[in-house]
Amino acid sequence: MSEEIFLLFQDGYGYAMIVVRGIFFGLMIQTFFSRAVLDKKKTIILSAVVTVEGLILFALPISTRGIWTYISLITVLAVFFFYNRQYMPHIAFVLLLWTNVFYVWYLMNTVTNDIFGDLIIETLDYSSENAMEQMYCRMAWLFVISILFLVVFSIAAHFIIKAICKKKYDMSITEALYLSVYSVISYFIVYMIAEVMIVPLEKEVFMLFEEKKDIKWMLPVLAILIFIGEISAIATWQRYRRLKEEDLLLQEQLREQEFIRKKIEYTEKYHDQIRTLRHDMAGKLMILKSFLESERYKDATQFLGEMDIELSSGGARFSTGNPVTDAVINEAAAICEKQKCRFDCDFSFAENKGIAAIDMAIVLNNLLDNSIEAVATIAPDERYIKLSGTSKDNFYLVKVENAYDGNVIRGADNNIISRKKADSDLESHGIGLKSVMNIAEKYLGAVDIRTENLVFEVKVMLQNITVDSK
Repeated sequence: MSEEIFLLFQDGYGYAMIVVRGIFFGLMIQTFFSRAVLDKKKTIILSAVVTVEGLILFALPISTRGIWTYISLITVLAVFFFYNRQYMPHIAFVLLLWTNVFYVWYLMNTVTNDIFGDLIIETLDYSSENAMEQMYCRMAWLFVISILFLVVFSIAAHFIIKAICKKKYDMSITEALYLSVYSVISYFIVYMIAEVMIVPLEKEVFMLFEEKKDIKWMLPVLAILIFIGEISAIATWQRYRRLKEEDLLLQEQLREQEFIRKKIEYTEKYHDQIRTLRHDMAGKLMILKSFLESERYKDATQFLGEMDIELSSGGARFSTGNPVTDAVINEAAAICEKQKCRFDCDFSFAENKGIAAIDMAIVLNNLLDNSIEAVATIAPDERYIKLSGTSKDNFYLVKVENAYDGNVIRGADNNIISRKKADSDLESHGIGLKSVMNIAEKYLGAVDIRTENLVFEVKVMLQNITVDSK
């Protein structure tokens, strides 16, 4: 192999390394981001942009070592600054992890290259006329082996990380900083080693592996420890988020139990009022009868008017056919009345088709609670909530529509989350809608959410099947 072809191999080695890293970056994005946040097309475009930046920097006739990391970090942060600022810490961590995996490979590859390089020099027949051509050929094969090693190592790292990251969670700034510690450490280690690998002196050249032979065997161990540390940090973070999610679900179950207790108390109180009203009605009817028998019609008319006022003030606005759903809807109607919000209801429900009243009450309570929260942010004259329930064939459709200010906050899985509390506690929100989705799944149904023209609409379809409510 001639020197010209060897130089082409050398350039090809650099370009191939960048392309492999670019593909691996796309795989890392898919591992940590759901398709609702970054679909396949956007992932390919972003990884392609980062890859092209690396290719351009490598093609420049000046030294650009280390610059690609800074340029790519600035690029992805700028993209997410305009695309979705909430995920800027997330993408920064992914890029640093991607860089860390390369640095781990670099430390291991540096040692293997030095070992094979020594072997090439020792076995080369210098007496041969084509000794240089043989050396160029063997060095070219060394480039090929290095690229294959990079491919295998990247694939292995991808599958290990993917196996640990079974679920795609949001990531706060604090979590991103914690997970990026090993990436920063590996960057500085690699930078320092690269700086002292070969140092030209006045009368000789200092070569690190020649002067410190023990380092040759320490670097692979160091690289493996860095990688294990990074993987352990990611596994710890995943377990922390999983436990936190389970805790939030437990809190929601306790909240639902408290909700059921309050609704039972409300229902019992309502029934007590009805029983009291019936008891009082018997006495009032006797009085009315005496007025009619004595032909005191004027007094009877006045007495009936007083009875109508009592019935209007003591009765519930909506009757759905079930006391549990009555309690939820009438409580929501009372809140809407206080907030000067129009409340329209066309809902009836009888617990006779396999849908438990408690499950339906939880669905209604969460949807109406979210609607009341949403209308509170807009002007009173624009506030309205519409609730309807439709039974068709073997399905029951619940529909809640309300006005809102057009601002919707979504999590990593693209699910809508509440704005009740501070932004720092966003991960604890959206549990209400998750409960609705769980109940829809329980009844082999679905949830459809639409937001357009300042109208927020949620449809919950439940199948009328016999399911034990727990």
